[in-house]
Amino acid sequence: MKALVIGADGYIGSALLKALKSYDGIEATGSTKADLDLLKPFLVQTPHPEVVYICAAKTRFIDCEADPTAYRINVDGPIALAQHFNHSKIIYLSSEAVERALHTNYGMHKALAEMYLRTTGNTIIARICKKVTDKTLPDCCAWLAGLATVRPGLYRWTAEGA
Repeated sequence: MKALVIGADGYIGSALLKALKSYDGIEATGSTKADLDLLKPFLVQTPHPEVVYICAAKTRFIDCEADPTAYRINVDGPIALAQHFNHSKIIYLSSEAVERALHTNYGMHKALAEMYLRTTGNTIIARICKKVTDKTLPDCCAWLAGLATVRPGLYRWTAEGA
């Protein structure tokens, strides 16, 4: 299986790419901010992988409130990626903020991206709790890797497991 991790320079994305590379049968590559700027029109110059993990986002609540580009990164970017990789399985890293903090820009951004991505028929929404730490990160990455084998839909990860 070929997998692409978009946002491979972030906290979860970098750990996920490393985890995917450790599995037999998975050929994983990553894209960083230097490779792919979600604020500019883009065309990813890579063969379409079977699975695309969208880990790129502006994640700090305060940044989403103050930075006018946050919406474009968190909503328009994932939608454009899903349209570009329409023949791949998309795994979108969302947040429990959709359920717990919808009153914030970050929560609303994640909810809006989820709403569109659910219509594509090829997207898995990985709603992750805020308790991803150095201790729980390996379990979270293993769970994310396993999502490549499930049907499209919404899945939740908590610090205790899936």
